[in-house]
Amino acid sequence: MRFSIEKPFVIAVQRLVSSIQLRFRQRSNVRSKQPHRHFSVPHFDAESERLFWQERQSENLYTLKTALLLGAACFLAFIALDMLNGGLSENEIIGRLLIALTFSVLWLSLYRRPQAESQIKSVAKLSVALSVASLTGILFIEGNPAFYEQIWIGLLPMYFFTYGQMFMTIAETLKFGLLAMIALPLSGYLIGVETVALMPSIIILLIVNAFGFCTRCQLEARTRNLFQERRKAEAMSADKTLFLQHLSHNLCQPLQALSCYSSVLDAAFSDQPCEPLQQVADKLSSCIDELNATFNRIFDVANLENGRQIPKLTTVDINVLLAKLENQFAPQAARRGLKLNVRLRSRPPYTVYSDASILSQIIGNLIDNAIKYTASGWVVISVVKISDDRLKLHVCDSGIGIADELHSEIFEEFFRCRDPADTHANGLGIGLAYALKATERLPKHNLRVYSRLHYGSDFQLCLPVSCATTQGISARPQQPVFTGSFVFVVDADHQSLNVMTEQLTAWGCLVQKALSIAETLAALAENIRPPDLVITNFYLDGKDTAHDIIAAIQADYGPVPTLILTDRSIPDENKAKWPENTHLLRKPADEADLIEMMVKAMGKPT
Repeated sequence: MRFSIEKPFVIAVQRLVSSIQLRFRQRSNVRSKQPHRHFSVPHFDAESERLFWQERQSENLYTLKTALLLGAACFLAFIALDMLNGGLSENEIIGRLLIALTFSVLWLSLYRRPQAESQIKSVAKLSVALSVASLTGILFIEGNPAFYEQIWIGLLPMYFFTYGQMFMTIAETLKFGLLAMIALPLSGYLIGVETVALMPSIIILLIVNAFGFCTRCQLEARTRNLFQERRKAEAMSADKTLFLQHLSHNLCQPLQALSCYSSVLDAAFSDQPCEPLQQVADKLSSCIDELNATFNRIFDVANLENGRQIPKLTTVDINVLLAKLENQFAPQAARRGLKLNVRLRSRPPYTVYSDASILSQIIGNLIDNAIKYTASGWVVISVVKISDDRLKLHVCDSGIGIADELHSEIFEEFFRCRDPADTHANGLGIGLAYALKATERLPKHNLRVYSRLHYGSDFQLCLPVSCATTQGISARPQQPVFTGSFVFVVDADHQSLNVMTEQLTAWGCLVQKALSIAETLAALAENIRPPDLVITNFYLDGKDTAHDIIAAIQADYGPVPTLILTDRSIPDENKAKWPENTHLLRKPADEADLIEMMVKAMGKPT
């Protein structure tokens, strides 16, 4: 059977690789470029420039509101102090009151306006212009040259306000600074201030403008560089997401087909345990399961990063969870010649408050990592009570250990700490990265590692205790009991439909299949017996989805247990429309996962 690699997948890979190469080239040239870019402000295209200033406006809204309130309060405070000292004229009082009132009105306009961010630049320009106008107005109204020494200093807070924040562009800020530096001394000259008396203020204002301009250039250059870097990172993330989408589309179907064919082989050799090909079939099944696990880990990390894997907190029996993981990893440990010792809790509390699926993946990754990096000896999993509301899970091993300087690096993606003498530690180096990211998503969960090189490791996972308690230990369904069950399978991919049909038939199911909603309606018209289970892909040809399949079947037979098996993400709003007893299983799914979900949907015993 041949699965073609579609052109969009190749394009996505090329884009991802080129973006990564560009990123590394830029990093290698940073040192050589930095000395020549002290005052060089990066320029963007029109769309990036718009997004840059939109982001600055959102960040500066609170700062501008605070500045307006402080400005109004300061003017009122100056009025009160000068009135107490008796050194304030009536014109100065009126001028400062008008400025304080104007600042208050501008603050209210920003506070009440739904989209105040768009008004930040105009409000900032208006506030500084009014401030300068008030100072020059007071000079002309009083007409006293002696007031100039007290008035021109009022420009300094405005310079700090404009140069220290990115309310306006660099050109607009510099224009304000130069106009203010010209307007106020010119006003002083017109009312009779001598040139010699004006020179100190002109020199100081010129120095303040030069210093403020240089500071503002550095501020904007750094801000723009950070914005540019983040945009590049977002573009790389988008390329990675596109790559993963095409990877899912091109590889999930073949992996699912491999799992189904492996299950058919297992069923064919179940009555012939001495058949030589039985061992080959077992090894093939083991390799496919490991491939599926690696593939799923890649998507788990991606789903955590883009927020698609949302924790669903509930009461989890830690003994039940560890018993399942022991069954899962015992064969792997045995192949490595290791002793896997899972110590279940013998006294309460037995339950934790977590997401059962994510917690199982976290602990599974820790156990898998311990087995891979332990050449001989043991792996021990235990859970101890550290407080009334906390349990601590230990995954200890007698492996190669971790150097102190690598304790933080081991949680980075694709980092692998390989022992030169060990050739069994296969993998991509993403298991611990997922474990840490998933732990950070779960409330009151904490992951730490204690390890010494050549002395083994101890990964410690702190968990919150749940109020509910259970003591039963259930086993994962091992053998399907589906003989005689009528299963209706719908999938737009002809090869996936066939291999799923063969797998279900090997389990003794009566299978009816359809490629589209039209074939589904035609098959339902001929059926006498309602299906015991519907297995369908969510996305079909055209605009058809699983919603159409479920609606068609329910129209004839009422509610029917449904299992949605898909290789693509499904929006939450679509999941909310599903009827009761509808379950989701992501491709590629191994035999055990498919059995478990079918048992859950149909209520069959194992």
